[in-house]
Amino acid sequence: MKLKEITNAYDEATNTVEGDLDLRGTGVTEIPQGLNVNGSLYLQGCTGLTSLPELTVGGNLDLEGTQIKGNPQCGKLKEGDYVAGRYLYADNILTHVAKEKRIGEFTYYVGKIKGRNVITDGKHYAHCKDVRSGILDLRFKQSDRDKSAFEHLALDSAIAFDDAVVMYRVITGACSQGAQQFIDGLKEVKPSYTVGEIIEVTAGAYGNSEFAKFFAKAEKPND
Repeated sequence: MKLKEITNAYDEATNTVEGDLDLRGTGVTEIPQGLNVNGSLYLQGCTGLTSLPELTVGGNLDLEGTQIKGNPQCGKLKEGDYVAGRYLYADNILTHVAKEKRIGEFTYYVGKIKGRNVITDGKHYAHCKDVRSGILDLRFKQSDRDKSAFEHLALDSAIAFDDAVVMYRVITGACSQGAQQFIDGLKEVKPSYTVGEIIEVTAGAYGNSEFAKFFAKAEKPND
């Protein structure tokens, strides 16, 4: 029995399983050559398997109860593992890569699945739908996430848009998806926003109350 006949988790087009692949008790008899498994691969009790082809596994490989002898041709994925034209493994996520580009100081990996891309500065990785959102996420990861760096700002302080997105995430702990939802919800993106404007346009969004509370001191007159 072939893998595609057993589980919907297998993407035949990219020869990839995004998470764990649990085949215990399925009776699988054939594993595709070059299979990429993002998580762990469980083959316990698959007595019809006598060997494994070359494949990559991000987590554990369970062969208990199989007839597989010797060392399987299996590579354990590590952070930053990259095979051109095949995959990139970063932040415990396996991305099937079509090509890579150099954009300034960054390397941008274009995923074979639309919107599933990765960008890196050589140290941090960000999974993103486009270059700009990826760079914003990288800047957040590069920051020391020290809220005190923004304590000097007042409600009328103007902040460049990209800096404002990073600041909002640092102060509120919003995830990249939350920040992107905020960006997508804007009628227009201005070059800069004041702190007061950010509080207004994020009304009802995750972290808005925490963000407003952080800058509440700016509303108080100096003694």
